[in-house]
Amino acid sequence: MFKSARWRSDKNKIKGVFKLQFHATQLRQLEGDALMISVVPADVGKPTSRLEKSKVQDGNCYWEKPLYETIKFSQDQRTGKIHEKIYYFTVAKDSSRFGGVEEVSIDFASYVEATKISSLSLPLKNANFAAILHVSVERVQGSFDR
Repeated sequence: MFKSARWRSDKNKIKGVFKLQFHATQLRQLEGDALMISVVPADVGKPTSRLEKSKVQDGNCYWEKPLYETIKFSQDQRTGKIHEKIYYFTVAKDSSRFGGVEEVSIDFASYVEATKISSLSLPLKNANFAAILHVSVERVQGSFDR
């Protein structure tokens, strides 16, 4: 009997929800500007969610509300390895990619099995200054179905 590829591949899907909290530092050149963050999955290429604008004060920018992102992973059936899932975080003055300070990326496959909050300090790429985006990544418990 023939089994469709879709039926076989559904067994290897993992869906998870991650809580993300952001703040940026070393933004003195943007003092007084308001910045927003867009979340862009590499495989989609368009933002799936955005955080509202927040003002830069004393070279820092804090986004008070966390962002919850649902991510679907695929797993190699033979090895059990989770395939990479790259997401870009674009920090911008407006919703266009060209109004941006720049971006950082992380691979969420590294956090599928995490049991604690991970704190990352990532230098913003292509920025004209040494800005850093701090991201806390927390896997929401009970969100993975195998």
